[in-house]
Amino acid sequence: MIERMDLFRALAARRTDEIVVMTMTATLQWPLVSRHELDFDFLAFGMGHAGDFGLGLALARPERKTIVLKGDGGLLMSLGSLVTWAACAPGNFLVLLLENRSYELTGSQPLPPRVDFAGLARAAGLAGGGATGAGKVERIDTLAAFTDALPRLLTETGPHFVVLPVTNREPLPPVSHSDHAGRITKLRHALGVT
Repeated sequence: MIERMDLFRALAARRTDEIVVMTMTATLQWPLVSRHELDFDFLAFGMGHAGDFGLGLALARPERKTIVLKGDGGLLMSLGSLVTWAACAPGNFLVLLLENRSYELTGSQPLPPRVDFAGLARAAGLAGGGATGAGKVERIDTLAAFTDALPRLLTETGPHFVVLPVTNREPLPPVSHSDHAGRITKLRHALGVT
């Protein structure tokens, strides 16, 4: 298991000009390590669909990597997304699936225990798929392995779907999401979209 905040710190230390789309619990903790203008808090825009929003950004902005920080509970709310990613995701699309086996933000209700997220992604066609035919599915179980893999994940042609088993010992900041239009405007400005 990887401590989620350690994973976020490792990613923030390596991240340069990539777009980061986060949702659910990641929206509470990612801002503790990153205040980048290309961070986008997707919470409240469509439960389970942060990856689909990230796919749109990756297609629209092929010059930069789009990273999606998504939970396993959120993926179960939108399993059909895997098939779309397998068919259409470009090489700059990277999903980091934060597997904590619960719907954490809504009260930590447990997920069905036998779900194999990497297996689901492979069955959807992501491995060897995506728009490039170079899609990769992998599971990384330790922080050291994640840190070692980051340079590759941030530069290698994908799409990538990475399952990361996480836990969290740190207190969660309170949920206080507002100014949804302002978040869109900020991202558009950071991307030079007028």
